[in-house]
Amino acid sequence: MAQLIRMGMFKRVSLYDYQAMCKMSLHSANRARPLLNPFYGLVAALKWFLTNFMLVLLEFNICGLWHSDPFAEAKASFQVSSAHKKKGDILQPCDTEYPSFVYEPSIKETNSLIKCGRCQKMFVTQQIPESNLLMLVVQADCDCSRQYRPITMEPKEVKYILSLDSQCSFSN
Repeated sequence: MAQLIRMGMFKRVSLYDYQAMCKMSLHSANRARPLLNPFYGLVAALKWFLTNFMLVLLEFNICGLWHSDPFAEAKASFQVSSAHKKKGDILQPCDTEYPSFVYEPSIKETNSLIKCGRCQKMFVTQQIPESNLLMLVVQADCDCSRQYRPITMEPKEVKYILSLDSQCSFSN
């Protein structure tokens, strides 16, 4: 693919997703602070106990003990265990950029050699008439994976850097 981009058969285009969700890291500089005060552990244990106590009350419908006729019967359809929740899986809205490749239709057919150390790999591409398909034939007896890194399609988070100079000032 890198050779096809260099030859001009494909053009790299960046696409932006303005409604993406990114994982928010919970790393902090003062993560040892709860270890200094034993009350953090006590408060965490109390919070856990009260949360589980309320879940038991809601799950077993304790109000049915003092009401003789049931209004509705409900069954638990799923259980959320603490094993499924990971610390770093808090999502926040963000903007992401990911690569895309656009075919240059002026090039209908091309071939080339790729030098991979001691061997050469030959490929031929040809546009299939009356369609949007390309036929790519590659000689597979030469391994070029060490020389050319793969082109990833993973999105990257866009970090905006705003300085005081770049902000607009409305002065009359």
